Formats: sequence, C-alpha cells, structure tokens
Amino acid sequence: MSADRLKAGTAEVDITGQIGLELAGELRPRPSRGVRTPLLAKALVLSDGIKELAIVTLDLLGLQRDYATKSIAAVRERCGIESDAVMIICSRTRGGPYTTYGLGRSNLETGYLDTLVARIAAVAAEAQGKLQDASLGVAHALVPRLAFNRRLMTRNMKAVTEWIGVPPNEVLAPEGPIDPQLTVLTVRDDKGNPMCLLWNFAADNRFSVDDQFAADLPGTVQQALDGRMGRHVPALYLMGCGGNVGFNFGLQRATEDVANTIMAVQLETPCDPTIKLGCRREEMILPIRDYTQFWSEADIELKWPEALEAFRREVEWLQREGAKAVPTSIQAFRLGRFAIAALPGAPFVEFALHIKRESPFQATLVVGGANDDPGYVITRDAFAHEGFEAWPARSARIGPGGGEFMAEEAIHLLRELQRA
Repeated sequence: MSADRLKAGTAEVDITGQIGLELAGELRPRPSRGVRTPLLAKALVLSDGIKELAIVTLDLLGLQRDYATKSIAAVRERCGIESDAVMIICSRTRGGPYTTYGLGRSNLETGYLDTLVARIAAVAAEAQGKLQDASLGVAHALVPRLAFNRRLMTRNMKAVTEWIGVPPNEVLAPEGPIDPQLTVLTVRDDKGNPMCLLWNFAADNRFSVDDQFAADLPGTVQQALDGRMGRHVPALYLMGCGGNVGFNFGLQRATEDVANTIMAVQLETPCDPTIKLGCRREEMILPIRDYTQFWSEADIELKWPEALEAFRREVEWLQREGAKAVPTSIQAFRLGRFAIAALPGAPFVEFALHIKRESPFQATLVVGGANDDPGYVITRDAFAHEGFEAWPARSARIGPGGGEFMAEEAIHLLRELQRA
C-alpha cells in the first residue's frame, strides 16, 4: 500500500509549575520565585495515511522511566498512536522542576508529574486533531563557533569538566570533539508556509541557574523566531547529544546565532509532500556503574570537593536500590529520505557522530533526552579519564560499554527502517 500525501498538525501547552517548586539540576536547593520564560510541551503529529508519528518536546530536565512509560501509554490510549511511534524529548533545562533525579536530592515532584502525563496526552491529541496537508524537508548549516567540548584533559591525563573550574595552564586539550552541524527539519503547509520547525544541535541547554522558571535556549529561540517571522511558528527543540558539549556563548548570543541559522536554513529547504513514515523501538538492558564502594571519592575530593557529600549519598541510594542493570530504550523514526535516532539521557557527542556516519539515510538527526532519563551516557575513554560525568549517581547510571551498545543498536534500527 502506498502512502498518501503527508499531513501534519501541531499544538503546544504551558507546563510551568507552581511558584515555590524547587528547580532541578544544581547542587544547592533553588525554590522558584518567578517565571522568566514559560515551560511548554509542544507536539507534532505526522501522518502518511498508513502510519502516524508523534513527537512531543518538553521544557524539562528529563523524565524518569516510569513517568515516560505512563506518558507514552496515555498518548496511545487517547490518540490511538502505537507506543513505538511516540517520541518524548526533554530539553535538559535547569529552569524546571525535579522530574528526574538531581544530585543529592531524595525525591521527585510527583504531584507535578502526575498532572504532566495528562497534559502530554492532551497536547498530542490537539496536534492530531489539526492534521492538514503538509510537506517536509531537512537541511543543515555548520556552526562550529557555537560549541566546545567541555571535558578538558589536564597534564596528568585526567578530565575536568569546564564549569567546575581548572587553571588554564593545567589544560592540554579537550577530551573529545564537537558536532558543528545544526540541523533543521521544516514542515510546510499546502501553501508553502512554514507551520513547524524542528531544530537539532549537540550542546547542553545549561544557562540559567537562578530562582526563575525558564526554558532557556528553546524558549528564547522561539521568541526570536516569532519576531523574525512576524507570526508564531512552533519550533520544537530536539536536543542533540551534548552530554560533554557546552555553548561557547551566553544565552543572548547563543539565541541570536541559533535563530539566525534556523531562519537561513529553513528558507533554503526544499520540502516533499509525499513522505513515507516508519518507526522502530528497542528495549535494552545496559550495564550499571559500579556502586559497590565509593570508588570515585578521591577524584571528587580533588576536582569538586563541595559535592563530596552529595555523591556519597548518591552511592548510598544506589546501594539501597540494588539494581543490577539499567533498563532503557532507543528509538528511530523514518521521515522519507530522512531519519531521527533518539537516545535517552545525556549522551556524549561521539555517539551521535558515529550514528550519523553509519546511517543509511540522506540526513539523520540524532537526539538525546528521549523518553526516559538514565543520565550521562559516556564513552569508555571518558570512564578511564574519570571526572564529573563518570562519577556514579542516580543521574549517571549507565556503565562502561552501554553507550557504544546503544549507538550500534540505533544504527541497526535505522538500517531496518531503510529496508522496510
């Protein structure tokens, strides 16, 4: 059976929490006292007449596995979209409530999370209800000035993450590469006007660490695009694999560079109205980091001593949990000649570069923060060099070899989709 003309629908809903909720992702408590930019859930539903896909982006640090599973099930129940065809992507903003475990924090904002599940299903259903004739295309630009690898190798061949601080004369070189490619997926209506933009870049959305709710880069980029276009076109942020990559600039400069690049790329993107859709998901059981003893104590005391007690508590919590492995999943979507490969947590950029090189599709967007959040997904070399991302915590569960296995499975799913 051949696919019909592509149809697409978009929707968005405010998911900002109540003032007073603690904001996630930093060592010290930060009760929220205001809103700088609202947190949004945005949805894009695509249909080719045979298959429907749903992409939902959330301005949140991440989702624990049980809530990601509940949210996907809620979309399936309300919209009739199969579970493998629902992709939820978090932006890793530090301006949202605790929806995934933070360093040294014992619990989650379960009341907020319980209401979030229904909102995710509702925004997907609204997007599905707005399906209209559409076309789709993908293009990219190279912007190497935007990012740097923030794990810095020192003279003793150990890694220190840039934001922790290291004397400049101790730094030899970054541990790894960056991915300079900013990719834009443009969806147009039947008159050729953009109705949705999805953008993907590998760098961590870590900007605001104060007492304000803030989506940070996806929120400010949306505002900038609205101003340049003179109307609102939903821009969905598909966070790249930026677990070891940071932005070179502050929020204002990064916003200008990203928005200008998106505008230039989407103007020159040819779009196809006949797009074959497909999806694959693979459940995985990955190795867990060794929490049997506090092996990283000396490394933490040397590099970030104020966090020593928080990491000690993390190891104790992991010991009480007693988990033997890390269950998670990876996903792949086919969009005609293009594809999206989706990994959980905060993967290192090396995995995205490998997947792109091996993908059989004309263009492949590799995203992190997809569905559940097992935390940092790092390379074998990074474990050998130690440092923040290698220290065991509930926000950093996956052990050596897990990231490499995920990348190979993602490539396998892409090849299956290409043959289908």
